[in-house]
Amino acid sequence: MTAPISSREMLYLLSGSEPERKLDLLLSLTRITSEPTIAALKLHYTTGLAEERCAARHFIELSNLMRAQNTLNSTMGVVEAIKEIDWEKHLAKLAAANARIAQLEKQLASYQLTDSKENAA
Repeated sequence: MTAPISSREMLYLLSGSEPERKLDLLLSLTRITSEPTIAALKLHYTTGLAEERCAARHFIELSNLMRAQNTLNSTMGVVEAIKEIDWEKHLAKLAAANARIAQLEKQLASYQLTDSKENAA
């Protein structure tokens, strides 16, 4: 059974859906060093096996696994917040580029109109 999560806390990691490389990188940002806990986390997030079974398989207390999950999820929340800031910056650059493209297309269209009028005369 999963520990209740406050209604304000968002889950960023999905059981059975995370690549091990992503988990390794996230774990490097935490103080989680227990090899059995890390193995249980990886088992849960890469295969989708229930938390209780992952904890039992690696001989750790379920409460320790749940605490590590909360830490990992909170860390992922920070990573997502950073990605959102970067995404906003890239969207602003994209909007500026699109505005410039529209300006150049308008200028090009005016040149084409001028050329077609000169050729008609």
